[in-house]
Amino acid sequence: MNDLKFAFRQLLKNPGFTAVAVLTLALGIGANTAIFSVCEAVLLKPLPYSDPNRIFMLWERQPSGETLNLVAPANFIDWREQSRSFQEMAAINPNPDFVLTGQQGEPARLSGAAVSPNLFSLLGTRITFGRDFLEEEDRPGRDRVAILSHSTWLHHLGGQPDIVGKDITLNDISYTVVGVLPPDFEFVSKASDFGGRNQFDVWVPLALNNREKLQRNTHFLRVFGRLKPGVTLTQAQAELDVMAANLALLYPEWNNKTGIAAVPLLGQVTTNIRTALGTLLGAVGLVLLIACANVANLLLGRAAARQKEMALRVALGASRLRLGQQLLTESILLAIVGGSMGLFLASAAIRVLAPYLPADLPRASGIGVDVRVLAFTGLISLATGILFGLAPMFQAQRANPNEALKQGGRIASGIQSRMRSGLVVGQLAIALVLLIGAGLMAKSFWTLLHVSPGFRVEQILTARLTLSRSRYPDARRIAAFQRELLERVRNTPGVQSAGLTAYLPLSGTDNGWGFVIEGRPALRTGEYEMAKYRPVSPGYFETIGIPLLRGRAFISADNEDAPFAVVINESMARIYWGQENPVGQRLQFGPPIWRTVIGVVGDVHHEGLDAELRPEMYVPFAQSPNNEARTTVVIRTTVNPTAVTVALRKAVSTIDPAVPLDRVETMEQLVSASVGQPRFRTVLLAVFSMLALVIASIGIYGVMNYLVMQRTHELGIRLAVGATGGDVLRVVLGRAAMLIAVGLCLGLLGSVVLARLIARLLYGVTPLDPLTFAAVSLLLSAVALFASYIPTRRASKIDPMVALRYE
Repeated sequence: MNDLKFAFRQLLKNPGFTAVAVLTLALGIGANTAIFSVCEAVLLKPLPYSDPNRIFMLWERQPSGETLNLVAPANFIDWREQSRSFQEMAAINPNPDFVLTGQQGEPARLSGAAVSPNLFSLLGTRITFGRDFLEEEDRPGRDRVAILSHSTWLHHLGGQPDIVGKDITLNDISYTVVGVLPPDFEFVSKASDFGGRNQFDVWVPLALNNREKLQRNTHFLRVFGRLKPGVTLTQAQAELDVMAANLALLYPEWNNKTGIAAVPLLGQVTTNIRTALGTLLGAVGLVLLIACANVANLLLGRAAARQKEMALRVALGASRLRLGQQLLTESILLAIVGGSMGLFLASAAIRVLAPYLPADLPRASGIGVDVRVLAFTGLISLATGILFGLAPMFQAQRANPNEALKQGGRIASGIQSRMRSGLVVGQLAIALVLLIGAGLMAKSFWTLLHVSPGFRVEQILTARLTLSRSRYPDARRIAAFQRELLERVRNTPGVQSAGLTAYLPLSGTDNGWGFVIEGRPALRTGEYEMAKYRPVSPGYFETIGIPLLRGRAFISADNEDAPFAVVINESMARIYWGQENPVGQRLQFGPPIWRTVIGVVGDVHHEGLDAELRPEMYVPFAQSPNNEARTTVVIRTTVNPTAVTVALRKAVSTIDPAVPLDRVETMEQLVSASVGQPRFRTVLLAVFSMLALVIASIGIYGVMNYLVMQRTHELGIRLAVGATGGDVLRVVLGRAAMLIAVGLCLGLLGSVVLARLIARLLYGVTPLDPLTFAAVSLLLSAVALFASYIPTRRASKIDPMVALRYE
């Protein structure tokens, strides 16, 4: 306790030193706490389910093992029946959308999920009110029951306490509410795996019909499995491999070379963000190391000024161990104060960053300061205090009291000088690693922003609407609604053109079909037999700006009575027809109907600007085998796109007031949101690297200032015997240049390692990009030399007589 009181008094005696040290530590610890809070919420917290480590997602796997596909219904049924390693399996189809009517206010669009009746029991979730689905409700005709999310029950149904057993109207069909989920229920998922959604409002039974139960060429299910107790993933995967091989023998047309992959649910959810968060956590760790080195340098300077005090204490009987203990106490006290301020800064940073978090960041709602974050901050503060306190403690252990007393307090220690120089070299090396990492990320992000998405982004408004299947049960009625809507929208002032699509690029929605080409053997999995499927309207290609390369686009005559047509993208034409012209060729997918290729359009980065281009098939809405009820309107305008929003809403409500319109946004907003994750990590890494640069610059300034003070007597002699200010400048800057050169060499070696670690996060940039390495090295050299020049220039102008008398 006496040590603590003395340390506190010592810090108060030097408010300038204390303020700089505490602020430096607060920035370093605060950055670490903020990023750790994100990592803890996203990566480290157990999933909110019973025994979550035994929950897996199961996928169809391509032979390469890299591409995981959605699951065909018939395959899911076979997996569930044949598996002995999994306690249970459940499937989910996130495609159904519902329009809630019959309540107060306008119709509301609710996101829906059709699920196996055992999904919630698999997850270990208890229904708050009511009950779970029954097995007999998983059949067409018996499936008019629904479980509501807690927020849907509160916000759309007024939190009615007697809601269970009541009927609600969804898509003009009466559903009986059988249960309400608990308020803390979270469906943890990666949005891109579930049609761009993280949560669902309404849950209904999957209720596959007889035709769907036999489908192996239509892939739309996401499958969950819970391992039996005592079964390892290795054992389960071995069983799945055998099952896949057996299915390939039984159904070679569709299952040949199709594997089955089991992925831990937490790993699946975080697969796209794990490396990025790890990189950011490593970056802030390096920032903290620079901060520690800087504070250690400050403490060494302070220890040099206290040499006479320490010598007197030793002369009076204090042991070297006792002195070291006192200095370490001061360091830990500094770290605790800095950590407390860092915790405050981290809390503020989390609140500031919250609106800018990527929309697809999983489990973001759990980000905040909790017990684990507090424990992390406490431990890192203690470790930091010990780390930067070692240097002055070591210096005190080696101090010679006789020499210190004879020098009268002159600051002169070769060991201390080498220690401080070494710390600065380390700071520069770490700063270079961070700056090069940020430079590579920034160049990658810049390259990504300049990738052509395959369509024109400017002057486009998009909006999604959902048609009730009871009011629009077939393709004819859907097509009639679409034709009237397009006619009204196209006649709106300020509208240049308009079109419709079921799956808007970069929106997270997608679908795929297996297909065969006429006159060729049935294509098999692993041989590019899968293609993405896009129902669109006439005018869609023109509106969104996808170029027509061959043949023709869809016209109004391509209706339900016309010959079946399909337009393919450039990648599909190249993969399957090479240099041949595919126009006029026929292919089949879905129902056994041959469709003629009438055109080829340019490729579109549908899944992301950095995503691989895949084969795509476009069909007219009127000829879609799925009778798509979910539609996105795409409008090209001659005015500000948002200016036609009111007219669009009016056009929809005029045709059918029960059709809700949502997700009204410009294509520019959509493209911007699609690069949310790379923007997030690039901005944060840039902030951390600039923070490291500032701290390192302060560090080299402090060391050069110390070296100038240490050599003032020597410099005075040089000036007295005829040396000019320029000579002094060269001597001192030469020393700084040597430190900078060593730091850069070490930093370049570290940067090579870092670049290889973050290679998978880069797009269009080689990890060892020479321009980035050279530019960042020059930047750091210039900043470090400038920081060195300030005290050096002051030394070159010193009066020789003053310097000779300097002690």
